[in-house]
Amino acid sequence: MILKDYQTEVVEALKNFYIEADQQKSAVEKLEDSLKNSISYVDAVYNKLGFSHFADRPKNGLGEYYPRFCLKVPTGGGKTLLAIEAIREYQNLFAKKKTGLVVWITHRETIYRQTIEKLKDKNHVYRQWLDQCSGNKTIILEKGKPLRRQDTENNLVILMLMIQSAGRSTKENMKIFQDSGGYIDFFPQDNQSDKHQKLLEKVPNLDFMPDSLFNRKIVKTSMGNAIRILNPLIIVDEFHTMFSSIAKDTLDGLNPAIIIGLSATPKERRQMNVFVEITGRQLEKEDMIKLDLHLHSPTISGNWHEMINEMRKKREALEIEATRLNNNRGIYIRPIVLIQAERTGKDQREKGKIHSEDIREYLIEQGIPAYEIAVKSAEMDEIKEEKLLSESSEIRYIITKEALKEGWDCSFAYILGVTPNAKSEQSMTQLVGRILRQPYAKKTGVKELDESYVYFNQGDTADVLKNIQRGFEQEGLGDLVQNISPESGPTGSRKIKTKVKSEILKKYPESLYLPVWVIKKNNNYRKFSYDVDIKPKIDWQAENYSQWLKEKILPLLDKKAISYEILIDLERYEKKYLDKEEGGIFEISYLARRITDVVDNAFIAFDLANVFVEECKKYKDEKKITANSGFITYEITKKLLSDKHNQEQVIFDSLVKNKKLILGVCADEDLGYLLPKENEIYPEGIETYKLNLFEKSDILSMNPLERKIANLIDNKESVLWWVRNVADSGKWYAIRGWEKRKILPDFIAAKKKKDNSLELVYIIESKGEHLLNNPDTTYKKSVFDRVNKENIEAISTKLIKFRLNKNFQFELVGQGNEDSDINRFFSVKTPTIKR
Repeated sequence: MILKDYQTEVVEALKNFYIEADQQKSAVEKLEDSLKNSISYVDAVYNKLGFSHFADRPKNGLGEYYPRFCLKVPTGGGKTLLAIEAIREYQNLFAKKKTGLVVWITHRETIYRQTIEKLKDKNHVYRQWLDQCSGNKTIILEKGKPLRRQDTENNLVILMLMIQSAGRSTKENMKIFQDSGGYIDFFPQDNQSDKHQKLLEKVPNLDFMPDSLFNRKIVKTSMGNAIRILNPLIIVDEFHTMFSSIAKDTLDGLNPAIIIGLSATPKERRQMNVFVEITGRQLEKEDMIKLDLHLHSPTISGNWHEMINEMRKKREALEIEATRLNNNRGIYIRPIVLIQAERTGKDQREKGKIHSEDIREYLIEQGIPAYEIAVKSAEMDEIKEEKLLSESSEIRYIITKEALKEGWDCSFAYILGVTPNAKSEQSMTQLVGRILRQPYAKKTGVKELDESYVYFNQGDTADVLKNIQRGFEQEGLGDLVQNISPESGPTGSRKIKTKVKSEILKKYPESLYLPVWVIKKNNNYRKFSYDVDIKPKIDWQAENYSQWLKEKILPLLDKKAISYEILIDLERYEKKYLDKEEGGIFEISYLARRITDVVDNAFIAFDLANVFVEECKKYKDEKKITANSGFITYEITKKLLSDKHNQEQVIFDSLVKNKKLILGVCADEDLGYLLPKENEIYPEGIETYKLNLFEKSDILSMNPLERKIANLIDNKESVLWWVRNVADSGKWYAIRGWEKRKILPDFIAAKKKKDNSLELVYIIESKGEHLLNNPDTTYKKSVFDRVNKENIEAISTKLIKFRLNKNFQFELVGQGNEDSDINRFFSVKTPTIKR
C-alpha cells in the first residue's frame, strides 16, 4: 500500500517527534535524581518542535510527565492506517524494540470489531505492517483474554480494549480494574508480601487489597495493573469522547509512555494538543471522498413512497454505471442505499410513524428482492455477517434509525434517504458521513460514481443544508461545506416547467416529429416491439448444442491448467498449483438460472441446461467436469449470448428486407413520436444558450463533454434549435435496434437551409474517449448506420397542417472529435443523405 501525500506528512511528523522525544528523554535520564522530577522532557520536545502552546501536560500514575496529543483526521482519511504507522515508528524510534505492549482503546463495539477483524487477518496490510515491525511476532489480544508476561517479552502485543464507561463512571466499576486470574504471572504470589511491597514502591498507583490481619497490601491481579506495570503506548480512537476529566484520569492511571489520540472532531485545538490536522481538502485532493454531495428536495406531495421510488431509480442508474465500470476496467462497485426510518423496534409500528418494516415491505412491492434489503437496528442486525464489499453480497438497501451513526464503514454506500423530519432529526448529521467514503479510496472517473446523494421528504431545504453542513463538520470535513449542493443547485429550489419556444412551434412544427420503427402489414401500422417481433422468433433449437459442447469445449478440459493460487508474503510471491478435485457447481438448476439471464424463459433455459448436463455426464472424467464447471458455464452462456445476438439481427434484417419493418414519422401519438412541449428543469444557472428548443435549458444536468457539444452546436449559424435528450425519462426520444435495450441519444438538433427552411434533424450520441471501443458503443454505431440507410416513410393517420419531415441523420460523436464532427454536421454545404 502506498501512502497518500498527507499520510506521508503525518508519518514524517511522528518520526520527528519520536526522534526528538528519545533524545530529550535520554538527556533527562542522565541527570541526577534530584533534578529529574523538576524537569519535563515533554516540555523540551514541545518547545523544540514549535508546540509550546499545547495546554495538555499530563502526568501518569508514576508521577512522570508524558506526551498526550491528537491526530485530527477526517472520516475516510485512514485513521487506522495512521495508528498502525504510529505504532511502527514508536517501536523503531522511541521504544527501540520489537516487543512490548500497545493498548488500543475504542469506545464503540462496531469500531472495536472492525479493528480486531483487520488486525487479526494476516492477509491484511495492517497486520502485515505490524508483523514487519515485530519480526513476525505479533499478538492481537481481545478484551478479557489472559495476558502473560512472556507474551510481552517475546512479542509485540496489541491489546484491544473497549472502555465505554470511562467518561461516566469510576474506575472501580470498570472490568479492566477487576481482579482476575488471567494476569497472575505479572504479580508475586499472595504469600510473598515483601515482593508485593517492592512492586508497590516501584509502581505506587497499583490497585491493592489491604490485609489488616497481617498488616500488608496484596496487589490485585487485574488487567489494569498489568498495563500499569508495562508502561505502554496507548492509541485512543475517537479521542474527543475520552477527554472528560474522569476519562483523562483513567488514562493517566494506566501509566502510559505516550498517548496518541485519533479524532475527526477534536475539541479546542490547544486543549487536546492537536499535533497534526488533516483537512477535508487534502482528502478531496487525493480523490478519497464522494463529492459533490447532491441534495434532493422533497416531492410536492412530501410522500415518503415517492422519495423511495426516486432513490430506487437513482440506485439502479448508478448500478448501470457501476456495471459498465466493472466490464471495462474490472472495478467492482455495488451501489447501496441507506434509508433512515423513524422506528425500528418490534413493537413500535404505529400510525403516522415510518417503521423499518414499512419501508422493507414497500421496497418488495416495488420489485426489490427481499434478499437485497437488510435492517440494522439495536434489536435486529441483518448485516452483521455480511461482507458488504464482497461480490458475493447482494445487499443493496440498508434500513436503520441511527445504528450506523458511527463506526460503520461501507464505501459502496452512495445514497442516503431520510424519512424523519430533517429539520428536527439531528442524527442525520452523523449519517451523512456514511455515504462520503470513495470505494477503494480513489475516484473512478465516472461522474455519477464519484459523487453522493441525499434525499429527504420532510423539512425545509435550508434547514437540511444546515444539518448536512453540521454533519460535515462532525466528520472533520467542515472546510468542504461548499461542495454540498441541492441536486438543483445552490438554493435548493424545486424544478420549474419550461416550454418549447413558440417561434419553433409556429414555424417548424414538423421538426419536432422523430422517426421510430413501425411494423407494417397491408395498410395497417403498429409500433415495433422486441417482445412481439424479435423474441418469439429466436430459435434455440437451431444449433446442436450437445454437439457444440462435445466438439468445442470438452476437449479443452484436457489442456486446461489445473487450479492455482498466488501466495504472497512480504518478500516474494509464489504461484502454487492446487491438486484438488472439488470445484464449482454443475447441475441443472444452477445452470438453468445462469442460462435464464440470456434466454429470458425459464422453461427453455431448463431444457437447454438439461442438454448440456446430459452431454457432460457422458464425459469420462467426472472430477474434471466438476473442477472445470466455472469454465464450462462461462463458455455456455457466452455461446448462447452470441447466438442470441446473431439471431436478433438476422430476424430484424429480415423484417426490414421484407418491408414489414419500416422507419416512420407520424403525427399520431400512439404510433409516432413527438418531442415533449414541456420540460422540467431547475431554475438555477445563467442562461447562455440562444438556440435551445426550450425557453430555458437544463444546463445543470450536462456533463463536461455534453456541455462542450452543446456550446459548439449553439454557436452554429445553420442550427434552428437543439435540445439535450433526457435519458432518464420515459417521455423522451429513444430509437430501437435488434436488441431489447433502447438507445437514448444525447442530443437532437435541427438544421436549416440558406432560406431558413428545415433541412434535416440530427440525432447525436456522444461518447467519452474511454468508451469509444466498448460493445455498447459498437452496437449503437451499427444501429445508427442501419437507420441512416433506410428510407423514412411519412405515415398519415390524421390531418395535419404541415408536411412531416423525412430527413434525419444519426451520428455518434466521440470525445476528441467533437469539434470537427459538429463543424462537419452544420457546415453550410448540404450533406448527402442516402435513403
